[in-house]
Amino acid sequence: MKGKRIKKCALALGGLFLASAFAGCGSSGPIMVPPDLYIDEEAEKRILSLSESVEKFSRGFAESAKTFAEEGENFAVSPLSVYLSLAVAAECSAGETKEEILSAMDISYDVLSLEFIDFWERLETDGVSIANSLWINEGEQVFYECESALGEKYGCDVYTRDFAGDNENANRAVREFVKERTKGQIDVDFDLSEETIFAIVNALHFEDVWDYYGNALSHTDAGYAFANADGTSAEKKFLRDDYRMGRVLTTDEFTSFFVPTEKGYRLQFMLPADGYTAEDIFTAENLAALSEADYGGVDEENKIRYHTRCIFPEFSASFDEDIKNLLREGFGVRSLFDPDTCDVTALLSDEKRADEAYCPMLRHIAELSVGKKGISAAAATLVPWYGAAGPEAGYEDVYADFVVNRSFGFVISDPNGVTLFSGIVRGIS
Repeated sequence: MKGKRIKKCALALGGLFLASAFAGCGSSGPIMVPPDLYIDEEAEKRILSLSESVEKFSRGFAESAKTFAEEGENFAVSPLSVYLSLAVAAECSAGETKEEILSAMDISYDVLSLEFIDFWERLETDGVSIANSLWINEGEQVFYECESALGEKYGCDVYTRDFAGDNENANRAVREFVKERTKGQIDVDFDLSEETIFAIVNALHFEDVWDYYGNALSHTDAGYAFANADGTSAEKKFLRDDYRMGRVLTTDEFTSFFVPTEKGYRLQFMLPADGYTAEDIFTAENLAALSEADYGGVDEENKIRYHTRCIFPEFSASFDEDIKNLLREGFGVRSLFDPDTCDVTALLSDEKRADEAYCPMLRHIAELSVGKKGISAAAATLVPWYGAAGPEAGYEDVYADFVVNRSFGFVISDPNGVTLFSGIVRGIS
């Protein structure tokens, strides 16, 4: 079976723009706007609800994920990649399993299924690419209606591979899919078992430069001392951005400023205040405050214009973990991982195979690098269903130091405020 991906056009924002443009013309008669350009207000409300659901999940997931990184190590995750994978899992599931997934996402099925594809298309720009896929073991019987919905509603490619009879080549196909969709940043063997019935794989890639011309930022002339979370220190030369209109956001627990990319993405820094650590401030509540940060640089009352320059380090951060327990304990997703209660009867038409299927693990991988030219990041999320208990997946933990003047948190978001990646930098050596 070949990959399939069917997408519908998102006309709401374009309709708003064109309607406004027509209204500004010097026409003497009534303005006739084609019916398909009118704004669907209910759809816009659903899109807003979906966006809020994504951000709420992202904040909670990021706060929970910080416990996975070993003391002193940096980490970065893409809650968005996990969310997109869970959306596909919800479509494949039924009963309690589906209800728990939707509850964890804090979204109704109607909103998710109606607006997911438009939300996705608003995410995908020249800087961001997203791929959802379903990998089915050869010979499995699936409902056409579910398979079709995955393509139409979730832009999901569907592939068939022989995991039972030719496991090596099946795993190689999944590996190459992720490698290609992440432009080589994630190249791992997912070690899917011969018992694999089907698996969901999401791959996300983000890349952008600091400015239109791709100019590299310069380093500071002198080094800056960095205070590691473990009490040690190091000295590095930082990258130096230009002055821009804006003022540092100051709260009781942290200060924050940002660096924009050429296409309007933001790298926001969270620097802990005296008496706090990066661990303390990296909470869902503070991440919510950061998403609403106002860096306004003009004080009209006192006639002051503030200009701020961000000086920051080159860094990289990684993540590679089974997040099953995080979702089970932190978000109440239990049935999905239980061989006795996992329900995927929405996808599998063979009752016996549907009864056997359960998800033994959920693996999330992220790689992020910030350098002189810009930002490059990738994530992959694997959600497999086995017919019997599979072997424990072996992971290689890869960590890289992220340099700044002291341990801090960070968020990378798109022009609409959707969190793509977030994490904590605890120290350098």
